Amino acid sequence: MNRMEKHVNQVLQEMQSRKEEREEIKKELLSHLEEAKSFYMQQGDTEKIAEKKAVEEFGGSKQIGHGFQEAMYPYQRSLLYVIGLATILFGVIFHLYLSITFGGEEPVWLLIQFLFGSLVVLTGINIAFVGRHFWSVNVLVLLTAMWNGVGLMMVSQVYPFQMIMFSIYLLVIILISIIFVIRHSYYASNPEQTSPEKRKIQKVSYVVNIVYGVMLFTAALFITYGMLIFGGMGWHVLIPLSSIFAWLLFYKFQMKLIQKRPVIAIFVGLAFLFLVAAAPFAISGFIRG
Repeated sequence: MNRMEKHVNQVLQEMQSRKEEREEIKKELLSHLEEAKSFYMQQGDTEKIAEKKAVEEFGGSKQIGHGFQEAMYPYQRSLLYVIGLATILFGVIFHLYLSITFGGEEPVWLLIQFLFGSLVVLTGINIAFVGRHFWSVNVLVLLTAMWNGVGLMMVSQVYPFQMIMFSIYLLVIILISIIFVIRHSYYASNPEQTSPEKRKIQKVSYVVNIVYGVMLFTAALFITYGMLIFGGMGWHVLIPLSSIFAWLLFYKFQMKLIQKRPVIAIFVGLAFLFLVAAAPFAISGFIRG
């Protein structure tokens, strides 16, 4: 492997592009470098010196890689930073608020809050590698949004003004998380090789399916919250939460279906929503019976 190939590979390490995209980009970048190398060799430079000059003229690998990343997946890294850091910041502020105002602390909740926020930030830092696993990143961001939804339930117990401020803050984080997942799912569908009309339908299908997921998450968290209040902690709280994890697994299949059959995916998503929403009640009734 010569100097130019190493330089191009370093550029590709800064991008989250799919394998087929990376091969196309690699060929294109090497073609530009080969042209520059040929030019310098025609000027009388040796092959090694020509390669060195071509690479230097081309620019730094990190700068070029970041440029490609932003051009192909605009704002994805920035959105991850916002979601992760905002999640951590809320954990710090709300924990201090509880300690000062009520003299109480929630160390376990704070630890989980920090864990989700840190994982999202680390994903943004390492998006060149982690970002290629589109479904896994979506799951992490959706679970972070869900945990911030748990925070919404917690802030409902504080004074009205603070409750409103905290709720608005959390709702903004959740909204940004949903926007990120929709965009990230869309980028996974290889939009460059899809007709404009199909891209529009895919966007609608992704939005609708994520809305299904948000509805399910909201209902499951609300039911879980009610169970905790009236029934206390127990295995029964896992029943509504199981529907969330079932939907997350289903969405991996759904992302592939949307790429091929976006309209059908809307109806399949709706059918699964009803199925997974009804299943916990059927299981609970069966156990009690």
